[in-house]
Amino acid sequence: MKKLLLIDGNNLLFRSYYATAAMGNLMQNSQGIYTNGIYGFINAIQSIIKMDFTHILVALDTKEKTIRHELFEEYKGKRKETPSELIMQFPYMKEYLDVQGISRYEKDRYEADDIIGYLVKHQKAFFDEIVIMSNDHDLLQLIDENVSQMISKRGLSETEVYTPRYMIEKLGIHPYQMTDYKGLVGDPSDNIPGIPGIGDKTAVKLLQEYETLENVIEHSEELKGKLKEKVVTYQEQALFSKKLATIEQDFDNELEIDTFEYTGFDQDKLISFFQKMEFHSFLKRMNLTVPKKHSPYKVIYNASEIQSILTSPMSIHLELMGSNYHSADKIGFGLQSAKGLYYIPYVLLKESVPFQNWLKDPKQKKHTFDLKQLKVVLLWDGFDIEGVEFDLLLAAYLINPNFTKEDFKVIVTGFDYQDIQYDEEIYGKGSKFCIPDSEVVIPHILNKVKAIFSLRKEIIEKIEQFGQLNLLKQIEMPLANTLAIMEHRGILIDQEKLSEFGENLHSRIQDLEKNIYELSDEEFNINSPKQLGVVLFEKLELPYQKKNKTGYSTDISVLKQLMDFHPIIAYLIEYRSLTKLYSTYYEGFKTALTLKNDSRIHTIYKQALTQTGRLSSIEPNLQNIPIKTEDGKELRKVFVSEEGCLLYSCDYSQIELRVLAEMADVTKLKEAFRNQEDIHSSTAKLILKKEEVSSLERRQAKAINFGIIYGKTAWGLSEDLQISPKHAERFIQNYFDNYPEIKGFMDKQIEDAKTKGYVLTMFQRRRYIPEVNSSNYQMREFGKRMAMNAPIQGSAADILKIAMVSIQGALEEKKLKTKLLLQIHDELVFSVPESEKDQIELLIKDKMEHAVTFSFPLVIDSSFGTNLFEVK
Repeated sequence: MKKLLLIDGNNLLFRSYYATAAMGNLMQNSQGIYTNGIYGFINAIQSIIKMDFTHILVALDTKEKTIRHELFEEYKGKRKETPSELIMQFPYMKEYLDVQGISRYEKDRYEADDIIGYLVKHQKAFFDEIVIMSNDHDLLQLIDENVSQMISKRGLSETEVYTPRYMIEKLGIHPYQMTDYKGLVGDPSDNIPGIPGIGDKTAVKLLQEYETLENVIEHSEELKGKLKEKVVTYQEQALFSKKLATIEQDFDNELEIDTFEYTGFDQDKLISFFQKMEFHSFLKRMNLTVPKKHSPYKVIYNASEIQSILTSPMSIHLELMGSNYHSADKIGFGLQSAKGLYYIPYVLLKESVPFQNWLKDPKQKKHTFDLKQLKVVLLWDGFDIEGVEFDLLLAAYLINPNFTKEDFKVIVTGFDYQDIQYDEEIYGKGSKFCIPDSEVVIPHILNKVKAIFSLRKEIIEKIEQFGQLNLLKQIEMPLANTLAIMEHRGILIDQEKLSEFGENLHSRIQDLEKNIYELSDEEFNINSPKQLGVVLFEKLELPYQKKNKTGYSTDISVLKQLMDFHPIIAYLIEYRSLTKLYSTYYEGFKTALTLKNDSRIHTIYKQALTQTGRLSSIEPNLQNIPIKTEDGKELRKVFVSEEGCLLYSCDYSQIELRVLAEMADVTKLKEAFRNQEDIHSSTAKLILKKEEVSSLERRQAKAINFGIIYGKTAWGLSEDLQISPKHAERFIQNYFDNYPEIKGFMDKQIEDAKTKGYVLTMFQRRRYIPEVNSSNYQMREFGKRMAMNAPIQGSAADILKIAMVSIQGALEEKKLKTKLLLQIHDELVFSVPESEKDQIELLIKDKMEHAVTFSFPLVIDSSFGTNLFEVK
């Protein structure tokens, strides 16, 4: 059976782009290339290929004017300019089609519709079935008994297939009447005028009665009132509109149907394309992998053999099975040096003292991937590692933060290293996740250590070129050691207090459920937005209903608008807050405590994740422990000190404002910090030109001080302060008049982002910001805010990291028993024996306040307590 698929390429790419762009989700790869459109395009094509078409052609529009522009200069004249983020994806669409083995065609002066129209007319007799894929309704005029059109409603998960019969049922007209229909109603998207005032229902009714536009005009005397007047007045415009909407099916071209036969793709070229675009999900999904290359290697079976292979320097990788490395199964080590490539089963580590000693010997230089993970895993079994001078994960992260969001292969592919498979290909996923046979897993492990060994020199050269060697060697890698010790140590939890917290929440949640059911006069699933929407907007008939594809919207912004309309709303908001606390923290902490059953929570700090350099925390997340609510404060009480110890909390006072003052060299701000003035009062006095300011004026100045750091606009400030945008604008202008260096600094960051593509922290950490050159206004403004904030937030994060490393070093050097337990953004939490309290207070204050040299003091706030609530 011969089946021809004709794809409107531009239409599909545009739809793929706007499907995600509308939500602000513009995918980019590590090179800054926007990829959301081409990604969606490929996803659609991959689904289409499974439909068993024998022939496929993608018809494309050209950039040039068409025959319709020659007739009507304003044809498509009202369309918005194509975003530059989409324009850059067109060449990649064509490249993809070529490597996928799918024919494409474009013709000057003609549109994709005309190409499709020509083929339908001239090839219809040679195919059992022709399918047109496009959401352009103009193409419906081509439908026939063996010609249909596929129109997608939600990606390709929902489609409508238009046949002549379905079109009559759905639209009320025949395919051949589509041009008459367009002549009557026009087409705003193409700027086809039609007859003003004639809409869909009227046009369909006229065509059902008179069949064609010409007949409607010929029988215009039979029409009544204004309809008659419109048809008579605009008859020439209607006929012209019909002509514009008619697809040209006869023109000179080089279309040869035999070349459209789909015979498959060029695997090597397709692999190369997906790797270049960093479309790892397509590589995984299609099992397109680089042919496996196995270098000669030796498997060590006896512990006595290990000592002879150990040397310095040496690359080392420990393979784990499981997502949480605190509890993951250890498979084995891959090692490579100039002497050779080796695999050592993990169990032999316990039998080999020379291997244990080599690992912890700081003189034996090692290179690895994810030092922190390796160290934590070893610590749990009583071993340790020192002497690591290169961490591929951290180095890649510094070069480009976009390199580090997936597995090992994704990262090394960023350096054009391909001789490795995805973990998912080796271990499977879901119910099929398992350790494969040794002949599969051992080469995979060794390919990883080979990548570390092979890429180190290239990556270090890049690090040096970027001026980031100090950032890697003096900040990030020592921090990895510090974080590993913290993760392994964990923080003590009062489980009785945690149970009380959970029981209290559960009881209050049950009371709220009863109140909600009483007010709604029925029981329903409160957690179901669909069911809740029906109760609120149909049963209780509340206003502000906003319907989406799945039902009424009941998000927090909608609920807040309804606060004054019904008492059920306050209960719903509190219910959501408490259920989130219950599931995230009570249940989350309970689960985390079973990890090691030692009454401690052992989180994982993600050192190579955020764009700014700040740490994040998972399993569980200890970075977002609420502090402002009473329930959040109660939660902090479950984090307790060890017997004979106190918790000691220290955080930097106004660190980001101080960083801004130093980086921008703001004379008045630095002077205020130097004189230990209340910085917000000082700012208020300057911008209001007053000697004394009220608490309200101080609060307004505080909002400006912190708002400026995050690039807040006059509109945003006006909302925060409940003042008019003009008033807020005057505030901001007065602020910059008094701190002109800040305006100059912010402008320079934006200019750097535009010209260089990135901004820098004080320590040469890069943040790439392609958004600042976007043609989309909102995206561009977002990019500007990031450009202004990233150097400040990133520098503040680096300063805290420097302090952590310095403190850990001092604690070890002085052999103190004080332990660093937690890092929560700008806050550090320690366990301090009461006997060391005075000494530690001085030591930590000194290390934090002198972590870096500023032209004015850094200041910390600190306090002691028996739990995390008392120290805050």
